[in-house]
Amino acid sequence: MFKRTLCKCRGFSIAVPLIAAFAYAYWLEPAISGDPNATNAIIHSCVDSERSAARSGRACIGRVTAPCKAKPGNAHRDDKMECDEREFVLWSQLVQKEFAALHNQLKPAQQVKLQQSQNLWIKYQSEDCRIPYILFAQDRAEFVGPACTIEVKAARALQLRAWRDALKTAQ
Repeated sequence: MFKRTLCKCRGFSIAVPLIAAFAYAYWLEPAISGDPNATNAIIHSCVDSERSAARSGRACIGRVTAPCKAKPGNAHRDDKMECDEREFVLWSQLVQKEFAALHNQLKPAQQVKLQQSQNLWIKYQSEDCRIPYILFAQDRAEFVGPACTIEVKAARALQLRAWRDALKTAQ
């Protein structure tokens, strides 16, 4: 009797992680089905061309999210949130890239100040974009909150890029 129970438990303990892994892969499939390099290139090329034309680059915000949400297959709220997540990740990567590029151009004392500024900015954006979850009902906050983080991250990436461009012309 004990052996039989042990055998059932072992099979169950193996099956649960496998089922969970397959469910997780199935759930993530739509999120990763788009070509990340292509969507990444959309933001990067937009920012590059905007900066080349002496514009801020703010026109690039929403360049991934808007067309993604407009697709007929993305009518469900989860699909729209996934669209926000894609753009959020792209702007997050661009913040990191621009920070590193600017950081590498600075003297050590300037690098310390830039890092301090970045640390404060991280706290700011985290706190500021929690406000929609306090102000609005969950269904509205699910859209306003991600829009806030995209906007704030994009603004920071563009600010870092502008500083880097200004530093190049000053030298």
